[in-house]
Amino acid sequence: MSSTPTLTSASPTPTAPAQPTQSARFGSGRILRLVFGSLGLLAALAFIAAGTASVWALETKRDGSGYFATATHRFDTSSYALATESLDSTTGWVSWAERLGGRIRIAATSADSTKPLFIGIARTEDVDRYLAGVEHDQVGDLKLSPFSVQYQHQSGRAPAARPNATSIWRMKAVGTGMQTIDWPLRSGHWSAVVMNADGSRSVDVGARLAARVSYVWWIVAGLFVLGGLSLACGGALVYFGLRTRPSAGEEA
Repeated sequence: MSSTPTLTSASPTPTAPAQPTQSARFGSGRILRLVFGSLGLLAALAFIAAGTASVWALETKRDGSGYFATATHRFDTSSYALATESLDSTTGWVSWAERLGGRIRIAATSADSTKPLFIGIARTEDVDRYLAGVEHDQVGDLKLSPFSVQYQHQSGRAPAARPNATSIWRMKAVGTGMQTIDWPLRSGHWSAVVMNADGSRSVDVGARLAARVSYVWWIVAGLFVLGGLSLACGGALVYFGLRTRPSAGEEA
């Protein structure tokens, strides 16, 4: 007797859907969005922090006329004059301050209230010619917090003419008591000079420096606008970088 062979059929084993690879989940496009989005958020924090600090300074550090002023500090020399280093208003922050209508104020009082004082600002080359061969001290390496100052002594003789008798000064103040000059920044190289009005030696003053920039509130507003734009752009990039798109299997 022959037996009939039994035929069996096996059902196919279902194949698991392919999982997205790590490179598909975090491709170069998403990584770039995350990187630039994070940089945008950091820039937003920096702009907003700078704007907040500026508002605090404007509200607490300015005097009634809108100037940021230092405390009164003593400057003295046994020579005939005190001169500042050249202020270059063509480069750096001074150039920007000049474009924004910046002003500098110098207020000084002689230690001898009966002795008339002279303060003047002129182009550096004119000051150098006036003080050539005159014993004086140049103010250098000035630090305000904590206060310190170093002088560069130049030996020489007495000035040939009283400071007020020369015509080099773009702005000047002469007299007893507090003398103040309020100078709008101008392009070029400038120096300030403090002397006794009679040109005698031993200059001893208490001086206060101040500065003001016009349109400063527009600058603060610009910082907040930049902060808001950076926050929006950076947040959008991070969102789309973290967002996971559904795979083809999930959509089915």
